[in-house]
Amino acid sequence: MSQISKKVTFFRRNYFYIIGVVWLFLGVVLLVAKAYPFLSYTYTVLGLIYAGYAYFKKDLPREFIRWDDEKIEISEWQQSTKTYFWKDVDSIYVSELNLTIKSGVANGTMVALDNYSKAKIKKLRTALADFNSLAVV
Repeated sequence: MSQISKKVTFFRRNYFYIIGVVWLFLGVVLLVAKAYPFLSYTYTVLGLIYAGYAYFKKDLPREFIRWDDEKIEISEWQQSTKTYFWKDVDSIYVSELNLTIKSGVANGTMVALDNYSKAKIKKLRTALADFNSLAVV
């Protein structure tokens, strides 16, 4: 399966850990200061929830476009992977800035290609040119 991927920045990769640490820190500070007990427990619990979410969803920061003879898969930041089978795809538009997939009456997606390198976009264009529904803008 061919793939192009985008490098994920440190902040995007660790977003929920960072926010969890901030909430946890605020909660602990309020607990130590013995001020606003309701808020201190709420902030502490929120921090733990964010850290737990980050741990269990650690594969979500990946961003890639993957394809083979049967399907194309798209994974964007903090979203689950979307799969489109070629038999269901009506058209594909690849430009310098976007990849647009039209599938059925009200289905499809548009992916911004702004952080992908020009070489990777060219690889995507040439690979998808084999499919007869491709339109390059």
